[in-house]
Amino acid sequence: MGSRIWGRNMSTTYLIPTSESVSSLLGIIFGDDLSASECDSPELNDRYVATFIDGDDKLVALCVSDKEFVAYSGAALAMIPANVAEEMISGNAVTDALVENFYEVMNICSKLMMTDSGAHLRLDKTMNPDQSADTVASLRESSQVIGFGVDIPRYGKGTLTFVVT
Repeated sequence: MGSRIWGRNMSTTYLIPTSESVSSLLGIIFGDDLSASECDSPELNDRYVATFIDGDDKLVALCVSDKEFVAYSGAALAMIPANVAEEMISGNAVTDALVENFYEVMNICSKLMMTDSGAHLRLDKTMNPDQSADTVASLRESSQVIGFGVDIPRYGKGTLTFVVT
């Protein structure tokens, strides 16, 4: 399957994640039967956002996630039953504890964008949907964008979209 990358700047010092790299890395955390596949048109509005910065504290990448991914990944990491995560999703109220677990998952996901010999980046912070619109807009136009549907075993499916300079 060919890569679907949206954006203008096609030269980067950071890796653009692939469905294989996302499946492999997150499979270590959530189980080998985790699957990730590219989204046709990733959505960036009204999402949770993790920001990644370089050694000069410059914003260089984002990982944009829907509430489903935040709830399912956070619940799976804490071994909270899937039905609790589903109740949070349907009630549109993901707890702070699951958002903190999402931070930990995003910290691990920084590895998806780095090589051993390339530029370093690190997780800066995560933001709730009501805090993230300006940050997404500031990086989107000059970056590569690729989204994935991620099915977390025994929990459910959510989306992750990487925005990388």
